[in-house]
Amino acid sequence: MVKKILIESNNTIIFKGSILNIPVKKEAIIKGSVELFDDDDPCIIHTSYVVKQLTEKLSQLLEQSDHQEIQLNEHLDTLDFIDIQNANVRIKKLK
Repeated sequence: MVKKILIESNNTIIFKGSILNIPVKKEAIIKGSVELFDDDDPCIIHTSYVVKQLTEKLSQLLEQSDHQEIQLNEHLDTLDFIDIQNANVRIKKLK
């Protein structure tokens, strides 16, 4: 699994750090928690597990990419859980 990522738009860094700390939409966390645990008010443990499951999708896309970076707007269906207003961003795997 990818550990650290960089999210940027127009050479401006939006996020840099652990993939598990990316901004995730609250609705996506609740939806995932309901699907996995039948819990519409997730505790920190359920929240953490849902975020881990969601970020694994992003990690897989980055690992499969030739340059280990992707454009968010090309993967909106898969990455709709990321809480970023601008879809014209680049997400890059960091070492």
